[in-house]
Amino acid sequence: MKSRYLGYTFALASAALVGLFTVLNKWLLVEEVPALTAGTWTYFAAGLALMPWALRYRGLKFKRPFVILCWLLAGSVLGPSLYFIGLMLTTGVEGVLLINTEAVFTALLAFVFFKERLSRKTMIASIIVIASAIWMSWSGGSLISSNALGNLLIALGYLGWAIENNFGRLLGEDIPAVTLVCFKALAAGAVMGILAFCFRQPLSVSWHVVPGIVASGALSLGLSLALFYLAMRHIGAARTGLISSTSTLWGIIGTVWIIGESLSQKVIIGGILMMMGVAIFAMDSEEK
Repeated sequence: MKSRYLGYTFALASAALVGLFTVLNKWLLVEEVPALTAGTWTYFAAGLALMPWALRYRGLKFKRPFVILCWLLAGSVLGPSLYFIGLMLTTGVEGVLLINTEAVFTALLAFVFFKERLSRKTMIASIIVIASAIWMSWSGGSLISSNALGNLLIALGYLGWAIENNFGRLLGEDIPAVTLVCFKALAAGAVMGILAFCFRQPLSVSWHVVPGIVASGALSLGLSLALFYLAMRHIGAARTGLISSTSTLWGIIGTVWIIGESLSQKVIIGGILMMMGVAIFAMDSEEK
């Protein structure tokens, strides 16, 4: 019984840290840290935090160079770059809600390319989540002059991470997950640093934002992964995955509390519908 309570505690803590990832990154952007600069140091912080664990597990193999290349392009180039640029153009609340699109994209890509079974519940949940994202994002005005462009870029970033998830599943057959995430984070930090240099965004940051960078990278990315795997040991993958779907709720609370954003009626309705879709998706995953 004690082990199960410990597992639920780890799972909730992991979900809360994942939800705060977008909040902390939005705070960095509000503090006028350039988008690519914020991404560079956030991912380097995550990679360095995971490095001791990754060195312990080792196992970095290059048996599938094409898969590794596609995995890196999707997860270390497209995903982070589009995400941080998109987050600069939209609100933290809407960025947090769009976290839910990653699971949907991952399931749809697994169905298309890996012929995984896609149940009716998952299809319904996917439609609800995507429709809610469109409803929440589209204001009826110009795409460029509204949050819609930022939300679209974030969604495309999560599509990149969904591609990474599917390729990562193949690589995970030979390489420990923590080693993959550490390598990906360091690669993403290097790529975004190069992009920041190319777009003339300074890599130097003010000391007052360093705690936010460490919290975003080392805690929200690094520690959340460690807690997620610890939770799976105690309560299993299904329950841990179900609890991880609460990350959106923690993210919204953090956005309102830390950044001081307000919740519009459209965002509230879209968020409720999206959470309904996530609940259906999570329950369907637990049944499998």
